[in-house]
Amino acid sequence: MKKIGFILLSLITIIPVIAQVPPNYRFVKTWHISDQFAVVDSIPVDTLHLNYQISNPIDRFSIANSFNGNLGSPIQSKLYFDRPANSDFIFSNAYFPYMMNANSATLYNTKTPFSYLDYNTGGTTFRAEDHIKFLYTANVNKKLNFGTTLDYIYAFGEYDKQSVQRFSGSLFGTYNGKHYTATGILSTNNISNYENGGTVDSTIVNPDNIATNLIKTRLLGYSNYKQSQIYYNHQYSVGFEKAVRINEDSVRVDYVPVTRFAHTIKLDDVRKRYFEPNTDSTFYKNTYFPRKETNDSSALQTLTNNFSISLVEEFNKWMPFGLTAYIENDIQRYIFNKDTLIDKMYQSTTKVGGILSKQRGTAFKYNVLGELSLIGYKAGNFRLEGNIGGFFKLWKDSISLVANGFVRNDNPSYFLQHYESNHFIWNNNFANIYRTHVGGTFSIPTRLFSLNVSVENITKYIYFNSIALPAQFSGNIQVLSGNLKQDFHVGKFGLENNIVYQVSSQPGILALPDLTLYHNLYYDDIWFKVLSMQIGVNVRYHTAYYAPAYMPATGQFYTQDKILIGNYPVVNAYLNFHLKRTRFFVEYYHINQMFMKDAYYSMPNYPLNPSIMKMGVSWNFYD
Repeated sequence: MKKIGFILLSLITIIPVIAQVPPNYRFVKTWHISDQFAVVDSIPVDTLHLNYQISNPIDRFSIANSFNGNLGSPIQSKLYFDRPANSDFIFSNAYFPYMMNANSATLYNTKTPFSYLDYNTGGTTFRAEDHIKFLYTANVNKKLNFGTTLDYIYAFGEYDKQSVQRFSGSLFGTYNGKHYTATGILSTNNISNYENGGTVDSTIVNPDNIATNLIKTRLLGYSNYKQSQIYYNHQYSVGFEKAVRINEDSVRVDYVPVTRFAHTIKLDDVRKRYFEPNTDSTFYKNTYFPRKETNDSSALQTLTNNFSISLVEEFNKWMPFGLTAYIENDIQRYIFNKDTLIDKMYQSTTKVGGILSKQRGTAFKYNVLGELSLIGYKAGNFRLEGNIGGFFKLWKDSISLVANGFVRNDNPSYFLQHYESNHFIWNNNFANIYRTHVGGTFSIPTRLFSLNVSVENITKYIYFNSIALPAQFSGNIQVLSGNLKQDFHVGKFGLENNIVYQVSSQPGILALPDLTLYHNLYYDDIWFKVLSMQIGVNVRYHTAYYAPAYMPATGQFYTQDKILIGNYPVVNAYLNFHLKRTRFFVEYYHINQMFMKDAYYSMPNYPLNPSIMKMGVSWNFYD
């Protein structure tokens, strides 16, 4: 509480100082890389004052998640279509929201140096939770930008043997010339978390009403996950210069690209280690290696080269479209331990593909991609995917319609086929996984309304069964989801609503909550002409279902049919402030736990944190 009091005092002290800072309207442009060809997807600068308290990776990942209750712990969304595509390195899936890499990086172009510092904290002596983020970026000139990010989490944990420490960092740069453009990213991630196996009781969180750090847990283990990436994309375009008349007295010369040649090289190194100082033969059913300790390790290194040639959309005024052909090669090295031995195996895959697209303008856009693996380990894999949509006017409203779909045939991860460790060994011969997906989104931005309906059919679905071993379902599984978002504003009051309905045709294999809700009611106003104030309360809830359990040794979520999880709301009350370049919040997380004594579990044996005070502050600097 001393830490929280100090931060409150600091914020009160800096308010009158910040209020004297003049507004800064300097330009900052931001974007993401949307695919393997470094296509730019513009995004707004993250300086909005509304809902700043939703700044941690767990809440941003999905409105409902399975995790061990602690920030930085392994996580799986309870919404099927929020889950990432399965990785070749199966141990990556549980750490996806915390990773910094080319897919999650934000790139910048600034007219003046831009930096950002964010600090979130919460808890008491034995439940400390700190999260620090830092960004600095600046342009050398109009074409060249460099920057760096740092992201650090230390969460001691509410319960015994639960602490998490995570560091992510990156160096990035972009060059946007007339003919030549380039994007480079160097990123590293290191996350370590204790594995306590959950609490002994699976029905009541704290029956003896003792300090939560004294509640008995079932295991003493330790996981470490590392991910490093080097990414570089460069492109060269050829075209012509075109005179554009501005008015009667002046003409501007624009460069119009016609053909673009591109190359992307990416090196990924991912590693997972599981350690027990004394091998546990009570928690685990099997122990295979004759050693005092458990020390399992696996790794995957992937070198990817992608070469493409594109007919650029801009050059054709009457029939604008883009056409891309590419060839891509992956060289993978699998590393895993077998008792005292370390095995290494190399695999290579070469695939070809093409893209037909129209991305310029707002009235009508489409993108169609076809890809086939021709040679190597994944020969025969293919994917065909696309999306189409646009805006049209209906009376005074703008309507957006977007449809998307894909057909994929993928061979299973090598680690699903073969794996050896102290507690788990398997050798499988799984068939390829075939997936068909169709979805669409109807939205009215002016009415703050959006409805997404998606359906997916999975043939030969691979999952982890009730004894935490991989298994393959011989038939088909269908998943249907409707995701409705509708916000309301009346005067200075706002109400945000997100309702998700899901159906799985095989709930014993792929279990999902039928109904998931998120509601956020708040009051938003500007005080003293400079201070933006948001006061609100939000709630997250889902219906009861047999949520997957978690296996520490492999970091996988597996099926169970003994314990129902859900029918319990998590209510948070918060205050958000935004003053010039500074944002800060105070939140009372899980406030309803003070008067609701139900079993508030995220997943079997893993309770959520009880009521806790959280705070955060961020500063933006433009010079």
